Amino acid sequence: MIIRALRDPLNALILLDMRFVRYILPFVVLLASVVLTPSVCSAQRQRAIERTTLPDSLGRSYRHTEAVKRLSIDGDTVAAREIWQSLIAEDSTYAPALYNLHLLEDDALKALSYAHRAYASDTTNRWYARGYATSLVATRKYTQAIPAYRRLMRLSPNDIEAYHALALLYSYCSMPYSAISILDSAELRVGFNPYLGEIKLHLLIDTRQYERAIATGVKGVNEQPYDINARINLAEAYEVAGRDSLARTTLEEALHIDSANIEALSALSSYHERRGETRRMLDYEERIFANEDIAVGEKLNRIEQFTSNRAFYSKNYIRIGSIIQRLAIAYPNDRDVVDCYAGHMIALGDLEKAAEYLYRHLDNTATTARHYIELMTLLTYLEDSSCALDVLISALERYPRDVELLAYAGYYCVSNGDFKGAKTFYKEGVSVAMNDEERSKMWGYIGDVYHEEGHDNKAFRAYRKALSYDSDNVMVLNNYAYFLSLLDKHLDMALTMAERAMTLEPGEASYIDTYAWVLHRLGRNEEAKSVMMQALSISAHREASLLAHYADILWALGEKFMADTYWKKAVEQGYDKEEMEQHISHLKGTATKDKKK
Repeated sequence: MIIRALRDPLNALILLDMRFVRYILPFVVLLASVVLTPSVCSAQRQRAIERTTLPDSLGRSYRHTEAVKRLSIDGDTVAAREIWQSLIAEDSTYAPALYNLHLLEDDALKALSYAHRAYASDTTNRWYARGYATSLVATRKYTQAIPAYRRLMRLSPNDIEAYHALALLYSYCSMPYSAISILDSAELRVGFNPYLGEIKLHLLIDTRQYERAIATGVKGVNEQPYDINARINLAEAYEVAGRDSLARTTLEEALHIDSANIEALSALSSYHERRGETRRMLDYEERIFANEDIAVGEKLNRIEQFTSNRAFYSKNYIRIGSIIQRLAIAYPNDRDVVDCYAGHMIALGDLEKAAEYLYRHLDNTATTARHYIELMTLLTYLEDSSCALDVLISALERYPRDVELLAYAGYYCVSNGDFKGAKTFYKEGVSVAMNDEERSKMWGYIGDVYHEEGHDNKAFRAYRKALSYDSDNVMVLNNYAYFLSLLDKHLDMALTMAERAMTLEPGEASYIDTYAWVLHRLGRNEEAKSVMMQALSISAHREASLLAHYADILWALGEKFMADTYWKKAVEQGYDKEEMEQHISHLKGTATKDKKK
C-alpha cells in the first residue's frame, strides 16, 4: 500500500529515486544527444563555435553520441564511461557527460559530485535538476534536497513525482504542514491525484485536521469508486474523527467490492480488535487464513501476533488453536507450520502429543539439528530416555559435524554419568568448530566435566584454554572463579573473573552469587552480604544454593538466627537436608574449635 511507505518516508523517497533511475535511465541516454547537448550548446556559445571549427569526427557532440550508442545499443558501460570521462577531462563543465556519468556511478558521493557539476553548468535543465535532487537524497542530504526539489518543481510544474518527493522530504524533516501545502499546490496545478491524495490524507490525520482528511478521503473514493484502498483510507479518517459507524460501514463497502481482499479483511480485523470485539476480529482472521493466495509465512506471522500476547492467547486458545490446526492440515510438510502446531500443543500442556507429532516429522527435509535438540529436550522432560537416545543417534548420523548437536550429546552423556563419552563429543566439537567462540564453549564444557570427575587441575587448564579463545566467555569466567573459591586458590584472580562475568551479564543472579561468594572467601563479608542481597532480589525463584550461600555469609557475620532461617529456607527450596545438616555441623564445629583456641 502506498501510504505504508509514508510511515517511513525516508525509505519511500529513496525507493522512488531508485525507481526513477532504473526506468528512466535508458530513455535519458537515448535522448541525451538530441535534447541535452543542444541545450548546453545554446547556453554556452563557445561550444557552438568549436563545433563549427572542428571536424565532426572529433567534436564533443559526435563523441557524446558515440558514448550513448555504446551504452544503449552495445551495453558497453566501460567504453561509454571512458568517452564521457575523456570529454570532461577536456572540459570539466561539459554537462551531458557529467550527467550520464552520474547515472552510471555506483558510489553515491561521486554520483552526487557529477550531478552537481552538471546542474551547475545549466540550472535551467530539468533533467540535471532531477539528477542533482535525487543524488542529494541518495547521500542523505535531505535539507539540501528540499530547495533542489523546489527548483525542479518550478522547472517542471506538472511533475507529480517531484511533488511527491518534496512532500516526503518535508514529512521526514518534521514539517508536515509544509508537506500538506506542497500537496495542495499539486492539486491546484494538476487536479486531484489519488496517489498524492492518500499521502495528504494521512498527513492531515497526523496533524489532527480530521475534517479535511475526511474530505480528501471522500474525494479519493469519488475519483476511484472501485478502489478498495481508497475506502480503507477514508475509513481511517472517519475512525480517528470518532465516526465509528461510518468507518465500519466504509470498510464493509470495501469488502463488498471484493469479498476476498486481504487488505479489507485485515482492516476490518484490526478495527474490531481495537474495540476489543475479539469474536468479530477472529471471524475476519479465519477468512484471511482460508485464502490460499496468502503466503504461509504471512499466516505464521499473524499467528505469532496472536500467541505472543499471552493473555489474549489464553483467552482465545480454542479459536486460535482451530486456526493453527487448519494451517497444519493445509501445509502438512511445512517445517515452520509443524513447529507452530507443536508449540501450540505444548502451550496447552499436551507434551506427549507434541513429542509424538515432532517425532513423526523428523524426516522432513527442512528439519535441522536444532529441531532434534528441541525434541530431545522435550523427551528428557517427559523422562523418555530411551526415545531421546534414539533421536540423538539419528541426529548424529544426519548432522555429525554440527557443533550445537555435539554439545548436546556431551550434555546427555554427563547427565547419564558418562564423563568419558562427554569429553569425546566435546573434543569432537572443538575439531569441527567454525570459530573461536565455539571452540571456547567446547573447552569450557570439557573443563566442567573434569571438575565433575574431581580433576580440578585439568579443569583449570581447560578453562584457561577456553579463555584463550574467548576472554569474555561468561560461563567459563563464572565457573572458573567459583571452583577456585571452593579450593581457596588464587582468590584475587577469581574475584576479577567473577566481577567480569557479572559485568557482562549484570542481571544474572548466579553470577552475582559467585562474586559475593568469592568476597566471602576473601573475608569481605559485609560486601558479600550486600551483593548477595542483590542476587536474591533478582532471582525469581530464590534458588537453594543462593539461600545457602547467604546463610553462610550471615553466619560469618555473627547473625546466627538469620543464618539458621536461611539454611532452613534453602532446604525448603530443594537443598539436600542431610548435606545441609552436615555442612551446618561442620561450620559450628569449626566455630567451637576456634573459640577453644
